[in-house]
Amino acid sequence: MLIRPVITDLEVIKAYEIERTVFTQESAASLEAFQMRKTIFGPYFLVAETESTSQIVGVTNGIKLSHMDLSDESIKQASEYEVDGSYFCILTIAVHPSHQRQGIASALLKRIIQIAQEDQLKGIVLMCEEHLISFYEKHGFRYIMPSNSSHGGIQWHEMNFIWK
Repeated sequence: MLIRPVITDLEVIKAYEIERTVFTQESAASLEAFQMRKTIFGPYFLVAETESTSQIVGVTNGIKLSHMDLSDESIKQASEYEVDGSYFCILTIAVHPSHQRQGIASALLKRIIQIAQEDQLKGIVLMCEEHLISFYEKHGFRYIMPSNSSHGGIQWHEMNFIWK
């Protein structure tokens, strides 16, 4: 499995299609949001690609923030961000159902952590569904609290991984 930054607009569309497959219509990001994340935070917009078929099967991306507070609904909409923020906020990690439970989400997450540390950010913040809390804890994230956000009708939970 190759983890790499997204390159072309077609790859952004393929990544978006995975998002739409994995998340509900109400909670999935828009194609415009994906395009903005590629344009502004390109090094953090990663895809997982099969080495045998070069098929994109996973995606992660997000935005930078200058704070760790995730209570503002505009964060989930990615309308609030800081180009030079000290924290990376993961807005999606999605793996196509046909390739789930093969370590792809873990590989994407590990690479995002590595990039954020290389860029000397202070840490990573995110909101996840309850069933994913233990997944993030296995990767060093700390549970903070239930989020005030109910984006897409989902009860989100705030987590972070701070190293500075």
